[in-house]
Amino acid sequence: MIPASFAGVSKGSSRVAELTAEDFGAFFTDVHGQVPFPWQERLTRQVLAEEKWPEVIDLPTGTGKTAVLDTAVFALAARPDRFPRRVVFVIDRRIVVDQVYERAELIRKRVTEADTDVLRRVRDRLAEISGGELLGTAALRGGTLILDEWTKRPDQPWVVVSTVDQFGSRLLFRGYGVSPGMRPIHAGLAGNDCLVVLDEVHLSRPFAETLAEVASISAGPLPRRFQVVEMSATPKSTAPTRPKDTLGRYRTLEMSATPSNPAVRRFALTDADLADSEELRRRVRAAKQAELVPVGKPRKPPHEEIPPGVLKIIKSGLDESVGSVGVVVNRVRTARETHRALTDAGYDAHLITGRMRPLDRVQALDRISEAVNPERAGDLDGLKVVVATQSIEVGADFSFDALVTECAPVDSLKQRFGRLDRRGNYAARTGRSAQAWILGVKSLLESKAPDLVYGESVKATWAELERRAGQGPLDVGPLSLDSFPPDANAPHSQAPLLLPNHMQAWVQTSPVPLVDPPIEWFLHGTDRSEQADVSVVWRWDRSPGALRLVPPRTAEYLQVPTGAVRSWLAGASEAPVSDVSASSGESDLDGADQAGSPADWVRWRGFGNDPEENIDPRNIGPGDVLIVDPDQGGITAGNWDPNSKEQVEDLGDMAQFVYGKRATLRLDPRIFPDPPRPTHEPEEVDLKERVEDWLAEAADSADPDWIVETISKLRGNFHINQIGETGVESTYLILTQQRSVDELIFDDSDQSSSFTGTRVTLRRHLDGVGDRAAEFARRLGLNEDFQEDLELAGQLHDVGKVDSRFQLQMVGGDRVKEAMLDEPIAKSLPGVRTRPQGWPPVRHELSSVAMAQSNPGIRAMAHDWDLVLHLVGTHHGQARPLPPIVEDNDPQTLSFKHGEHVMESDSGGLVDSPLAIEMADRFWRLVARYGYHGLAWLEAILRLADHRQSAEEQSGS
Repeated sequence: MIPASFAGVSKGSSRVAELTAEDFGAFFTDVHGQVPFPWQERLTRQVLAEEKWPEVIDLPTGTGKTAVLDTAVFALAARPDRFPRRVVFVIDRRIVVDQVYERAELIRKRVTEADTDVLRRVRDRLAEISGGELLGTAALRGGTLILDEWTKRPDQPWVVVSTVDQFGSRLLFRGYGVSPGMRPIHAGLAGNDCLVVLDEVHLSRPFAETLAEVASISAGPLPRRFQVVEMSATPKSTAPTRPKDTLGRYRTLEMSATPSNPAVRRFALTDADLADSEELRRRVRAAKQAELVPVGKPRKPPHEEIPPGVLKIIKSGLDESVGSVGVVVNRVRTARETHRALTDAGYDAHLITGRMRPLDRVQALDRISEAVNPERAGDLDGLKVVVATQSIEVGADFSFDALVTECAPVDSLKQRFGRLDRRGNYAARTGRSAQAWILGVKSLLESKAPDLVYGESVKATWAELERRAGQGPLDVGPLSLDSFPPDANAPHSQAPLLLPNHMQAWVQTSPVPLVDPPIEWFLHGTDRSEQADVSVVWRWDRSPGALRLVPPRTAEYLQVPTGAVRSWLAGASEAPVSDVSASSGESDLDGADQAGSPADWVRWRGFGNDPEENIDPRNIGPGDVLIVDPDQGGITAGNWDPNSKEQVEDLGDMAQFVYGKRATLRLDPRIFPDPPRPTHEPEEVDLKERVEDWLAEAADSADPDWIVETISKLRGNFHINQIGETGVESTYLILTQQRSVDELIFDDSDQSSSFTGTRVTLRRHLDGVGDRAAEFARRLGLNEDFQEDLELAGQLHDVGKVDSRFQLQMVGGDRVKEAMLDEPIAKSLPGVRTRPQGWPPVRHELSSVAMAQSNPGIRAMAHDWDLVLHLVGTHHGQARPLPPIVEDNDPQTLSFKHGEHVMESDSGGLVDSPLAIEMADRFWRLVARYGYHGLAWLEAILRLADHRQSAEEQSGS
């Protein structure tokens, strides 16, 4: 049951004028400058009337499926008591993530500007449910401009666009690129208060199965509000089911069924939708024809045979009215070689794959934006050719006048032809059908071995295409290519049954159990062991100090399958890489010539942790973030190329600028020529002046714009951080912006959250966190019991900081300053530095638990005492389920007064006490009570209240 007081805006109680389905058309028009299609308005009416989403949305390609984001945002504003505040759009294509994110950003921008009546009402309603915070947008793709902003607070409305790996790993408590201490927060937010839209579900059936299982897990008394919607332009026609699993539930293998599975609530295009929209009719009925072209010779690989075949078509097969040509192939190497052949032949060719760093991709997409614009009306300045992989196959709003594609499974071909004359404008302008060519590589079609990417489906598709081509022109329009043999569809792996044992292992985030089931099978299926990605970042300085000051940002990540990275760093032959959830080939490292030394790369382990050095390629695993020497190569034309030895550009400072939280400049001679650097001690007094002079000179000659803006932020407002020893040739400076707050560096360490330099008293901090946690709970619809328990947990969470050794760290080890403190502080004095060995051996949150347990009067204040103690003990991500209790050889008596109740504890007695067993037992009792994700959600509410309070204290607000 949803509490009647949900967020203070239950139906009929809002102070903002009501929104109804009749307002959606105006909302859509005000955002996009055009009226919605009939199906888009019909979907919104249905969702609001039924107060839930259909389980399946089945629409042809090109009909505007991403408009579900508009419906989701509008439905949340209209009925925040019924619809989740986080909308997560999951699509397993990296380019598409970027494009869908652009749509989400447009919605956010227009709602924020709110220059019309309906936009103002939507904005005000969204602000009302989150205490003034407006709609946020984020992209989770292991390499994009924004990654973790969506975890700042639990009550803010968000539209999140993600790949399967990034969202799925978070949902299963093993977030890729997320520090272990932060994983419960990500899991709690991913598994609660979420509408998950899984686009092109035929690409991600294993994850669809896993999502269905997770959605069925109970959250006990918590208002979970978690729903999954599947979307596809190529739904399956059958719905086999698996017998009841060990949890006693039936499991649907292919939820996007048609009449064979009438239990599924399905939304589809109707004849009335087409009759009421000329634009929609033109898109759906656009005329497109294709020609089959066999290429190559037996035993020659596609990357050798496809480039000359593409060149021949472009030289002699194109009509003069064609301005843009798309070339779509099945492997990254084939795309690279085709792009190289076209460039060498003098064509204006561009390469786009999913294996690019986002900053490189932004520049590449800017260069082709006019050529692929579906609304392009005029002629281009010469022929433009875009060579791509499956990265543009689905969802990408690209349109070409002509298309050349390597043969692929029929469901993939349907998606690729969705990029051909996407709006029907070419046919309308020329009066001719848009033309396509399908290349059949003989070595693959005649091979007895299955293809690594698509198995036997390409052969079955080619055979059916040949049969149809013999009956006349081959129609490849949006409503064609139906009724193919079942084996012509791309093979889909199956996820294993999600058992309680799996969830019970994953929910243990600290420490991780010895038996920790890999999550990859639950994201991509049981035969995709080499598919899961590793993130690669190129940096000159991989030292702990440099990475702490200028941490890797996802805008500089390049995502590559695990096996391909292992092969590259081991000097083995190139492993095949595609842009689909398919095996990249097993990496054979035996006898490989090491391409570099393990000293040329390190594994980054998140904020607050030193990087791990000397990593053997065999030990690289899914989700790892590797920091690699730029001289190692690995990129050509902005795309993954393990054969390239060309030096890779270090984008570290640019990534900080794009992220926008703090400007940095690394004055490393390998990045900037002749920068100022420390020389000897007497000159240190002049160092700041020399840096200021250098910044002034650099500002006059800086290029590109991001460097100019970074320098502008730093001038007169920078810290100087020295890397290395003064006088040593390798020593250089890193400039970091002062008075900047980045909440995402808050991890499970005291250093990240306590050293703000703002001297905040402990009592003030505790009260602030308690108030904020209670307010979050109220806005999220939790009842008063939960609100009061979260407030109490906030008031108790840091009482262990009264330890005199902790207080000494807060004042930089100065005992005189410690003695001058009127009361304990939670946040450090300005400019102090800690001593690594100066921390109390017992973590302060464990002391807080022991102190809270010491007074029965505190217990009487709680509704769920187990929950309060658990939230206190886990507020830095530890003790899930076992707390790290160590012996204290210099025990302290800790005491703090809460109201009229004095709490006390002896830090030396914890190691021999039953505290660890009690905390572990309490964890499992609460998991049973609130569910895996429900308990993590409650933890996230308190911890994010702590983060927000600390951030505002740090900024001085």
